Amino acid sequence: MFSLKLVNFSLLLFYVFVYSKAHSTSKKKIYQLDKLLKYPGWKNLNDTSYIKYCNKSYYLNNLIETPTRTIHGESKIRALTLFLGCSYAKVMINIFSIIVNWQEICKNKNKEDHDLLNGCIYTKELINVIAKLIVPIAILLKNAMDALDSLHHFPSANFKIYQQKPYMIRVLLNKIGNILDQLNDPILLILSGNISIKSSAFKFLDFFSKKIITGLQYETHAYCEFVPYDTNYLWNEWVEEYKIINQREMLIFFKFLTRKMNYYIKTVIIEMYFQLGFKFDPITEETFIPTPEELIELELEFKATDEEPPRLVHIENYQM
Repeated sequence: MFSLKLVNFSLLLFYVFVYSKAHSTSKKKIYQLDKLLKYPGWKNLNDTSYIKYCNKSYYLNNLIETPTRTIHGESKIRALTLFLGCSYAKVMINIFSIIVNWQEICKNKNKEDHDLLNGCIYTKELINVIAKLIVPIAILLKNAMDALDSLHHFPSANFKIYQQKPYMIRVLLNKIGNILDQLNDPILLILSGNISIKSSAFKFLDFFSKKIITGLQYETHAYCEFVPYDTNYLWNEWVEEYKIINQREMLIFFKFLTRKMNYYIKTVIIEMYFQLGFKFDPITEETFIPTPEELIELELEFKATDEEPPRLVHIENYQM
């Protein structure tokens, strides 16, 4: 009897050891994480006051400044990934709010400011903007979250749909990245509830944009305590700027929006991707985190203002 108890106790200790070891972050990854947090961009993620995860509140400054202990590595990676998701969600809400507002003007031509009506061009040009600007940044931001979360022993991206939900907004970023597949498929457009294929693209984009905004707000509600802001603040700023500029020179409103969108997205890539320490491999088009052996460039914050995204990110310049 005593021998059997001893065997059972030994097995219990063995499983406790295996379980603990399997669910802790390696020292190499902890060092890699702490090195990543030395990049200057992390201190500029001020869109979110704090995040809520597993009934606990996390503040970004504490996560950045506190050296990572092995026992806390897993929860810290999850919390940082959520912080990143909150900031990225706000970016995508800003972008799709611009699209929704622009489409509302085009749908209500008789009610809107006449100066803005010259922005009501063909849907094909809007799709072109989505393809060249919005799809690439959605993919890039999703990959950055994946790269950070990959430091965890069990990345959320590996969750099965029916077992556990993938981390916040990952699915939505993936939908944005794949929007062109739906726009290029007439059958999918018809099935979305539109009778005319010709008009369905405009209606689909309007429906898709509003659904993405609603989805992002729903996904972030449980985790993100945002600093209060107006979801239309970017649109309002750009409209006022356009009206001032247009007093001096005639501009097509949509081209103005495209130029502003292009600049905004490039700024996001610099400040919320490169300045956070993420690297882009132009050959594989993959995002990765520098290894501990690589030297961190502390002067990145000063270099990044002149840095162009890699060519294969497909963020193109738009000339007026």
